[in-house]
Amino acid sequence: MRNIIFFAGSFLVATFIHNTNLFATNILWTQYCQHRGTMKLLVHLDSDPTDSGGDPLPPVQLWLKDQPAEEWSLMQTTEIHRLTATALFRLESWSRNSRQWFRVTCGNSKWEGIFRAEPADGSTLKLAGLSCHKDIGWPWREAIAEVINHDPDLVFFSGDQIYENDYNSPMFRASDAKDVPKGMANYLEKFRKFGEAFRELMRDRPTIMITDDHDVFANDLWGKGGMRMQGKRTTGGYPTHPDWVNAAEFTQTGHLPDAVDPGPHGDGVNAYYTALEYGGVGFAILEDRKFKSAPSEVIEQLIAPEGFQFPKDRKTDFEIEVVLDPDYDCTQLDRADLQLLGTRQEVFLRRWSSSLIKSGKLGAVLTQSPWAHVAMYSPTSADTDSNAWPQSGRLRALKAIGKAPVVMLHGDVHLGTLFRHGVADFDDGPVSYSLPSFSSRASRRWEPLMEGQNRLPNAPANTGQFTDRFGNKVTMYGAGNGLNGYGIILFDTKNQQIEVQFHAMNDQRKPINVEVPGWPRRIQF
Repeated sequence: MRNIIFFAGSFLVATFIHNTNLFATNILWTQYCQHRGTMKLLVHLDSDPTDSGGDPLPPVQLWLKDQPAEEWSLMQTTEIHRLTATALFRLESWSRNSRQWFRVTCGNSKWEGIFRAEPADGSTLKLAGLSCHKDIGWPWREAIAEVINHDPDLVFFSGDQIYENDYNSPMFRASDAKDVPKGMANYLEKFRKFGEAFRELMRDRPTIMITDDHDVFANDLWGKGGMRMQGKRTTGGYPTHPDWVNAAEFTQTGHLPDAVDPGPHGDGVNAYYTALEYGGVGFAILEDRKFKSAPSEVIEQLIAPEGFQFPKDRKTDFEIEVVLDPDYDCTQLDRADLQLLGTRQEVFLRRWSSSLIKSGKLGAVLTQSPWAHVAMYSPTSADTDSNAWPQSGRLRALKAIGKAPVVMLHGDVHLGTLFRHGVADFDDGPVSYSLPSFSSRASRRWEPLMEGQNRLPNAPANTGQFTDRFGNKVTMYGAGNGLNGYGIILFDTKNQQIEVQFHAMNDQRKPINVEVPGWPRRIQF
């Protein structure tokens, strides 16, 4: 299309390209992951998911070379997926132990990075773990630079990469199919800010990314096996259309190894839980929100002391899901048929753990939220959003892990905690590290009313053995009350040892050099 521009009596004919999709689609960042010789690269672009005008989007091309001085070789060409504004490349028979340089191009836009060589068996795999990225302090340059300076082999984002109303972009929920493109445009306004901040960290190393409640525009989530929410949030299910859920989750997880049981499940929601082998370490990548039962199945009305009323200036929005009566026995809320992972994911986890034990390798179980009530607004409340509930579902999941040589890694609760699960007895389950919040407010604390039993000499009173509000056994090693930060986890595959570290940040979301009681800790297998 031509526009005529007049200048002081003369005129200039200027041709403006209005089809910006065809000539000005820019590459924003990439995410990649390699598993058993299959490399998957997810390219994020700035195309508009609401633009369905029929004009073709430009192709995206992947180029490789073995050495910096070599010429680029074109390997694959693929299309942009309009709804997610992504392009996915899949390379089979990948040489796992060699480094390659990559370039992706789309028109005149290009992005370059390095496919790292997979660390050899017998080496120490370094993983950086990050969680909960509210826009406070964005773009977190100093903190991310410190993470990059650690030079991790692998990065784990445990969920809440975005919050639904951040970056001056009020949430728009796609309630039906026609709203999905608009809903994706709204979501991408937030997720692209996340990508802008972390793209240098993701450029040259593989990433694992899983979604939590805020990533799918839910404030707490009991997914009920992928069902659509039909009432209040405590009745369970997703508040948005399944097509939107699938598209949003794909932007974060599309580069992961192929899903074990992709579905669709429930009312049409896909699943991504899967296994990853990398650097001599096995990872079980789980979804402990998607299949979880809803509290309305066991709670009909708020459990609170007689005469309780919420204050007029109440800042919280919970309903029946938080038990407020300090004398209420929360073991009454359990039922054998209630789900945490769902039956099929439990079967997967049991098989994965058995295989890991036979292999003699170290492993990690990656989930959204810790499986104990160790992060609290009040020491007497009990929140069913915690994966301490349902107790039967939690117990089946821990038994599925069994004696596998693993550490569990989670996020969600805005509090760094380190503890060991008890299954039948104290200290017979896996060690769990719930990562501190990277930038969301460190709003929860671990401050039990009673001192811990059987704690180490001179250890803080909030460490040792406890029974949480849901009756689960935990042995606390440390809690980073009031601290933001991130984790570094070292898997020493030669000596069968895992070390967990807490790297703290202040309330400006900048790194600080402080010791956090309980970290670092080495777990010997």
